[in-house]
Amino acid sequence: MNIYSWLKEHAENRPDKTAVRYRDIALSYADLFSLTARLGTALRDAGVGRGDHVTIVLPNTPEFVISYMAIVGIGAVAVPVNPSFTSRELAHVLQDSGSKALIMETNNLSTYTDIRGRHPLDIVISTGEEGNFSQWTSGEDKGIIEDMDPDDTAAMIYSSGLTGHPMGAMLTHRNLDHNSDLMRKCADADDTDTTLTLIPCFHSFSASVNMLSMLRYGGTAYLLKSLDFKELQHVLTTGAITAICAVPTLFYGLVHHPDLQGIDYTHMRVLIAGGSALPIEVYTAFRERFHTDIRQGYGITEASPVCAFNDLHHPLKPESIGPPVPDVQARIVDERGRVLRPNEKGEILFKGPNIMKGYYRHEKETREIIRDGWLYTGDLGYMDEDGYLYITGYKKEMIITSGFNVYNKEVENVLNSIPGVRDSAITGIPDLMRGAIIKAFVVAEDHSLTENDVKKLARKMLASYKTPRKVEFVSEIPRDEKGRALIERIESRE
Repeated sequence: MNIYSWLKEHAENRPDKTAVRYRDIALSYADLFSLTARLGTALRDAGVGRGDHVTIVLPNTPEFVISYMAIVGIGAVAVPVNPSFTSRELAHVLQDSGSKALIMETNNLSTYTDIRGRHPLDIVISTGEEGNFSQWTSGEDKGIIEDMDPDDTAAMIYSSGLTGHPMGAMLTHRNLDHNSDLMRKCADADDTDTTLTLIPCFHSFSASVNMLSMLRYGGTAYLLKSLDFKELQHVLTTGAITAICAVPTLFYGLVHHPDLQGIDYTHMRVLIAGGSALPIEVYTAFRERFHTDIRQGYGITEASPVCAFNDLHHPLKPESIGPPVPDVQARIVDERGRVLRPNEKGEILFKGPNIMKGYYRHEKETREIIRDGWLYTGDLGYMDEDGYLYITGYKKEMIITSGFNVYNKEVENVLNSIPGVRDSAITGIPDLMRGAIIKAFVVAEDHSLTENDVKKLARKMLASYKTPRKVEFVSEIPRDEKGRALIERIESRE
């Protein structure tokens, strides 16, 4: 099994069908197959082979799709990384993954050159006008489809900063094969569909439901590099979009931005919200204005990621994340692991062909999160009598902002490394558009340290979405016996 085989099949059976659209670029399946085969050949000739890791630091551009599929095609492992990562964050991924090659935009190369002395790579491919990507895709096609075992790793997504450092979740060909087919099973998608691909494809949600699903079916992924409302308005009115799979932040914007009030969504096959909880206020406002439902789902990177969804074949419950998707089981357990009855609250567990192989080189952490085949999500909730799941909170110390998971320990470790900071803790402040924004409580030894100082120094080490938007200085941070900050006591005292 190799999910790259989809491209070969479509290149033979529908060569002129558009696989990827981006601005004024339209790549057919024949184009995409040729470009991936040439890049894969060049990577293999340069020494990248089966099981090797290649880090991709790209936004939603055709080069991301070409790179991802070429890497998978030769039996290597794609390691997608957020382009907003700092040099510190990129260095961790390169070192932990042992990547043999790096692909990134020319205008972002300084993120790597700043750490190249510590992490030298022989293969650095750059995209953009002054990049060398075209050189890597203009050579010979020697045929690249490597026959893989279904349980071989195809992609590795860095996740779960519970330890303070993200770990690589190994997603197999079997995992991605299962998840990429959920758009058909749950939303009746087929080769006539075009997905609005605005969520970055380095995010496992977008990779599965937007990119891989269309490549599997022979549909079209319409890539948007960033959120620009004028471009979005053009795409939604002229791009023949049939499916929107996005974070709640986008649907908030669709309701409130003045340029987007005349869009007709009733002809679209499905609108899916994931990545973070969909506020009922956003669902209701969208439903009332556009007479169309948003269907909420749930995913976790360690499950490739989709686990539950309000699919088209069951009654919609807007405040629920839906029942488990096909072939996936769910249960709710208490602290002792006892399976709970309907409407009893506990930790949500999943089991199925979507569960990751494990964390790369982190066997202890893998054993903690996967037990007897069940993935312990760290998310709290309950299941109703109809089998629908509801999220009520998080067992893990984590904040979800604009669909991205931010782990408290990673941010606090960075804040505590700032000269003049003795202790810190972060919390999420509810925000209708982003889900939450990050606020930091800081105990300063240097009283000349300002809120702006803390933000600027943190931003040098953290991606923008992880950086606190608010900083409040406090005299101390009370903690429990496990060392966890008691945020409620701080807030009630201030």
